[in-house]
Amino acid sequence: MQKLKKQLPFWAIVIAVMALAIGVSVATTVVLIHRDTVAENKQTIQRRILRVARSTAKMPAVKRVIRASNAGADTNLQTVIKPLVSRDDVDFIVVMNHQLIRLSHPRAKSVGHHFSSVKDPAPALRGQIHYSQKPGVLGPEYRVFLPVYDRGRVIGVVCVGLTQQNLDQQLQHKTRPILLGGLLGFLIGCILAILLGMYLRYLLLGMEPSEISERIARQKLIDDSLPEGIVAINRNGSIISANQTAQHLFGQPLSLNDPLPATLRALLFAPATLQPSGSEVAFQDKRLLVTTNDLRVRGRVIGQVSLIRDMSAITGLIDKLAGTEHYISSLRAQTHEFMNQLQVINGLLELAEYPRALQFMQEITNSYHQDVGAVTDKIKWPAMVGLILGKRQEAKEQGLSLTIDAQSAVTQVTFENRVEVLALRIVSNLLDNAIAAITAPKPTDQVTLRLALTATGTLTIVVTDTGSGISPAVRTQMFTQGFSTKGPQRGYGMSLIMAAVTTLKGTLAITANSPQGTVVTIQVETGAPK
Repeated sequence: MQKLKKQLPFWAIVIAVMALAIGVSVATTVVLIHRDTVAENKQTIQRRILRVARSTAKMPAVKRVIRASNAGADTNLQTVIKPLVSRDDVDFIVVMNHQLIRLSHPRAKSVGHHFSSVKDPAPALRGQIHYSQKPGVLGPEYRVFLPVYDRGRVIGVVCVGLTQQNLDQQLQHKTRPILLGGLLGFLIGCILAILLGMYLRYLLLGMEPSEISERIARQKLIDDSLPEGIVAINRNGSIISANQTAQHLFGQPLSLNDPLPATLRALLFAPATLQPSGSEVAFQDKRLLVTTNDLRVRGRVIGQVSLIRDMSAITGLIDKLAGTEHYISSLRAQTHEFMNQLQVINGLLELAEYPRALQFMQEITNSYHQDVGAVTDKIKWPAMVGLILGKRQEAKEQGLSLTIDAQSAVTQVTFENRVEVLALRIVSNLLDNAIAAITAPKPTDQVTLRLALTATGTLTIVVTDTGSGISPAVRTQMFTQGFSTKGPQRGYGMSLIMAAVTTLKGTLAITANSPQGTVVTIQVETGAPK
């Protein structure tokens, strides 16, 4: 059986099973109808031959000849009975007297002789109607024996019947349409079974069920092993596929056939995500790259699928590396500058310009403290120092001053990578917003950053700017993803800040700066610093 299954495709097995079931059903129906038809035909024949026998027994000529025969006269009913056989469409009508001597018979030579079987007509002589199905002179016969009464006394017997050959012909005539109908039904059923098998083959894309189940299981393993999240929905918005990475990214189960939550549908299947390059969206504290494509089967769209890449870790690493790169570049520049300055000092000393050399060294010291020392003296966090130096350079290019508050104090620490990435994200976005808030820089405009880390791991971040400030209307919407006063395709910075603060179990407060601007104060728990 297993070998047969391997040789026959699924659709062929379906056709064979359907054809067999239809054949059995049709055959059973035909047999039952045939049986009922035979029984009905038998009852019809009984009624017909009985009716013929009764009409014959009531004929005065028949009674007269029987009485004469019983009295010893040599007479018969051949001339009377022969027309009746043709008229009533029976094979024979045999009339017998009380001694069971035939007075009529299809074969003339049998007239005047006793009936071949005394047992069959005997009940009729006793006044009973008797049916019999036995071989006779004409072969197998079905007949009825009816008593002939004259003045209340049985004087003879009438036997009317049909030969088995005639019965078979009549039955065949009645059952032929049934057999033809059954055959036609079987052929139609086979055609429908073939069409069903072809349709199943079309639906299954020419694959076997076992092959489909293997592919689904294999695809499930592949999808769950991917670092990207995958979410697919049908045209009704119900989930048809969601791997474990997607469920982990969104922090909720995504069960098959359940409707995709409206927030995720708006996030993943927005028109912007249909672009070949995808679209960056923010979800809680994550930065996601979402690419959406239509699901097509034979050219027909049956749904959509989104490929989700978590860019948070990559973005954090980029920020961290950028900060480190800024720090290293700053150190290289300082080294190069110090070498040049040492040469200048050496030349001044050789020229005995000691006052000028002392003045030059003081200028170097002040410049160092203003550019780098002011940061590195207070903050011993390399990645953060690099980020601040980079942002300071950006601010300087826009005519702004980015200063470190004197109360800043961060000792040499090592954070968990996730905590460090989130902290860098908070500071980076806060400084970007503070710099952008000062649209027309004046010499007095500046951005101030204060960082302080306690022994218990609480990190305080305070960013102050002298920009235009935040209106009450904007303040109520500023943390909504996509809301921005800077134009379209913006509005992610503050939502990312709030998500990071929430993840680090922190607090965020916004107040007005005097005389103008904004003060943003954030406290987050980084865990015990290492």
